[in-house]
Amino acid sequence: MSLSPRASQTDPSSPQTPALELEWTALQSKDPSHITSIDCSLSDFAKLCSSLDVHSFPTIRLYHPDGSNNKPNRFTRYRGPRRTTPILSFLRRTLRPPLQTVTPFNTTSFLSSDSILFIAHFPPTNPSSKTLLQKYSNLAKKYRDRYSFAIHSNVQGVGVGEEEKAKVECFNIPDELQRSITEGLDSEKVLEEFVRVCGGSLIPELTRRNEIGFYQSGKSLVHYFVRNDKERTEYVQEILPLAKKYGEYLHFTTTDINEYPDAVEMMGLKRGLRGLSVQTPSTGDVYPYTGKEELTAHVVEMFLSDIIQGKVKPWQRPRRTEHEEL
Repeated sequence: MSLSPRASQTDPSSPQTPALELEWTALQSKDPSHITSIDCSLSDFAKLCSSLDVHSFPTIRLYHPDGSNNKPNRFTRYRGPRRTTPILSFLRRTLRPPLQTVTPFNTTSFLSSDSILFIAHFPPTNPSSKTLLQKYSNLAKKYRDRYSFAIHSNVQGVGVGEEEKAKVECFNIPDELQRSITEGLDSEKVLEEFVRVCGGSLIPELTRRNEIGFYQSGKSLVHYFVRNDKERTEYVQEILPLAKKYGEYLHFTTTDINEYPDAVEMMGLKRGLRGLSVQTPSTGDVYPYTGKEELTAHVVEMFLSDIIQGKVKPWQRPRRTEHEEL
């Protein structure tokens, strides 16, 4: 199996390729025999990339060794953040069966294997269990590249009375949330929505691929710009209680300044430096945090309160000179 980015020549106006190359180097060091990269801009590889129907760059795919000489190998497309840790998680996830079986004895192990997990309980005494299992199995195959799915084996030790009713549980480990659903399990639409809601993060990473949904939600955005995974992890752990508290009104997000350096200045902050800024899409107002205090949950909450009370004025974008406009 090989996990391959098809990267075009580095475009100075698009920092995504060099940012990915740094992560890819770290990734290759972990499994050099199965992880490789191909530059589709080189004439030696252009025909190969075309035959594999690769037209956008960079692209990351996991190829499975089950093709033939006349047919390209089956592949799974990677859609997540372009960083080492989530790419490795994707690789491990796709190497496992799409639907695993858990018991009271290995549930803890399963829950430690991924960040977003689903466990279905379909008791044999429920006449709909066979149909529900098929729909759930289809769901697991569709989303196996993003989440982990399991079916709970109704073995001795499982509470029979509780299990008489079919149920699907979701465990969102990063957000420390657990949800369950018992109604509408025979509806693909209901299952899809449950996966969408539970699979979402309280403090997601904002990218070009998902930003439209946030801007169309009607909520203000609390942006935090980070330079690496360590900064992102520390911020998420600190701000998670605020995201839970104000999730109905605000989107808390993180953005990689290596991948989107221009976004920092657009939010009134200094290029290349981490920082926090609040944006109201409905008015276009931006409120960069300019204080000197460390950005703890308390400091951020006080900053949000000052904005609501009108104590903080919107950032005024520098006016372009006549020379710049020309």
